[in-house]
Amino acid sequence: MNRPLRIGYVVKRFPRVSETFIAQEILELERRGAEVRVLTLGPNDQPAQHAWLKRLRAEVLQMSLSFPEAWAELAARYRLPISRGNAARTLLGALADPLERGRRGLAQAVEIARLAEMERIDHLHAHFANQPATTALLAHQLCGVSFSCTAHAKDIWTNPAGARDWRRLARAASFIVTVSDMTHRHVTELVGGTLSGRVRRLYNGIDLEAIRPRTLMPVAEAPLRLLCVARLVEKKGVDVLLQACAAVHGMHGRFSLDIIGDGELAPQLRRRSVELGLEGCVTFHGALPHEQVVAAMAACDAFVLPCRIAADGDMDTLPTVLLEAMACGVPCISTPIAGVAEIIADGETGCLVPPGDAPQLAAAMARLMHDPTTRLRMGGAARQRAERLFDIRKNVAVLHDWFEQAALRSQTGWPAQAERHLA
Repeated sequence: MNRPLRIGYVVKRFPRVSETFIAQEILELERRGAEVRVLTLGPNDQPAQHAWLKRLRAEVLQMSLSFPEAWAELAARYRLPISRGNAARTLLGALADPLERGRRGLAQAVEIARLAEMERIDHLHAHFANQPATTALLAHQLCGVSFSCTAHAKDIWTNPAGARDWRRLARAASFIVTVSDMTHRHVTELVGGTLSGRVRRLYNGIDLEAIRPRTLMPVAEAPLRLLCVARLVEKKGVDVLLQACAAVHGMHGRFSLDIIGDGELAPQLRRRSVELGLEGCVTFHGALPHEQVVAAMAACDAFVLPCRIAADGDMDTLPTVLLEAMACGVPCISTPIAGVAEIIADGETGCLVPPGDAPQLAAAMARLMHDPTTRLRMGGAARQRAERLFDIRKNVAVLHDWFEQAALRSQTGWPAQAERHLA
């Protein structure tokens, strides 16, 4: 390719506080010379304020084409003999849309296809294998540009799509990225057969040049400084963490816990902290810019994230905050949910305890409280593991190559591709 690779990122909203991994991925692609357009499907309800976002060159475009406008454009291009009343149903059926996104999804796909043609986008990549992926699939069927998607957590565990729909997605996509070995096995089983080779595992990466290991030395008699960074939702297990804190507070001496993040359970968790008598040692900070989060990681003695499976089946797959804490040289305490066991080497870079088990979580916290030498050893090993597995420069280099290979194999152009699906 004689010019920079042009990639359209299809996402629900951008940039979101809880999805720094998408923006970091785009930033690294730009560092490698790619040109990126971020194509959002809705207004941003969680605007992020991270300072490094100012380095992004990618233009963010919200899809706003109305259904009548989209339908008029399609009808003009293809002279479709379909009345407007059943247009969405008929066209979506013809294009084999897995989840029947309806009028809005069709309009978004038409706009993405039009932008791909106008701006000569080489490849579309969707983050999350639900609405963004199905919209990118439909745009691909309209204009022929190649597409791929990254499947993360909720889109896998709570997605109503069954094996048949995963196979449809895999059949149309150049490839599907999963971010852990565990989810790779799961999605591969759903896809099955000859399509399983299109499912690939690639860990999310973090910027190891921006996140440096701390230089603080542990002090044996100082209170243990714990940190938890999480959305305050069920699957993060912060209620279990508060129970464990109450046990440590009553039996093992002084410590502090800073909780950074916000979410639907925030009022309930704040009340629970007071009920447990933790006002003097637990502080809720709400959501903070990424730079302040990393600074807090560098200043803590141990990072705690007691993940568990939520009632709706949702669970964490590869929590970015654990990767970042390890990059800071901090030992981590978590649970072996989904890909977490691929992040933390139990007893080497941190501790893994059973999900929902407050007594064992308290025991792990107490163990690190009284053993600064072990904290120092685990922190050093954690940084080394982050460098080996989660370097964003290495991992995004692989992703860039996949994009380029898919683009080179793709034959783009509105009429030929779409007419094949509409025949």
